Amino acid sequence: MTEPDRRSTPDRTLSARTLLRRQFRHAHQLLDGAINGLPAEVIHRHPSVGSSPIGASFAQIVVCEDLSINGVLAAAIPLALSTWAGRTGLSELPPLARTGDRRSWARRVRLDLARLRPYADAVYASTDAYLANLPDEALDPTDGAAPASLLTAILLTVSMRRGEIACLTALERESPMER
Repeated sequence: MTEPDRRSTPDRTLSARTLLRRQFRHAHQLLDGAINGLPAEVIHRHPSVGSSPIGASFAQIVVCEDLSINGVLAAAIPLALSTWAGRTGLSELPPLARTGDRRSWARRVRLDLARLRPYADAVYASTDAYLANLPDEALDPTDGAAPASLLTAILLTVSMRRGEIACLTALERESPMER
C-alpha cells in the first residue's frame, strides 16, 4: 500500500508564487554551480563551436534578468544602471539591440568573477523580492499578458543558458577550446 502524496493535501498546496520562487532559486543555484570552480582562462576562452565564452553567457543572462525584472516588470531602474553601475564586474554591459552586436560583445567583454558574483546575487535577491510581492492576479495563467508570461520566459532562458554553459564545460574537458 502506498502512502498518499502529502504535498498535494489542501493545507500544503504550494501557491504559484511559492513554486515560482523555488524554481528561480533552483535555476540560480544550477547556473552558479555551472561556473563554480572554473578557472578564469576557461571562463574567457572562445569556444570553437561558435558559442559565446562561458563567462559572457553567464554575464548576459544575469544582466538580462536584471533588465527584465527590475527594468520591465518592476518598472524601475535596473541594478546595473543604478546601485550596481560600474560595479557589475563587466568591462561593458551587453548591447540591447542586434544579435550580431551581442556576439561581438561576448568576444570582447572581460569580466571579474569576484565582482560579478555579488552583482548576480543582488539580481537574484531582487527577483525573489519582486516575486514575493507580486499580486496573485499577476500569476494568472489564463492572462497571456500577465507578468507570469515574461517570468516563465526568463526562467526558461536561465535554464537553457545553464545547459549551454554545462555543454561548453564538458567540451572544454574533452578538448580545450581555441584560445
